Amino acid sequence: MSNDKNGNRVFRTMALVSTISSYIVGGTVGGVFIGLWLGNQFGAKPFFIITFLLLGLCTGFYGVYKTVEPFLGEGRK
Repeated sequence: MSNDKNGNRVFRTMALVSTISSYIVGGTVGGVFIGLWLGNQFGAKPFFIITFLLLGLCTGFYGVYKTVEPFLGEGRK
């Protein structure tokens, strides 16, 4: 029985890690692609790439924070 609980914990941890990495990678890649597209549309590539890269990173880390937030207060009451 304890082996099943340990296996379940491993899968939950793997799911949490994949969610965190997808937020960071997705936000970054999405920001770069939007910045490239807008840079091509308006002819100001570096400005839009940097701006949307930073926005994508901020969005990704906000998503990570909201995902991990329930685990932060687990030991407090």
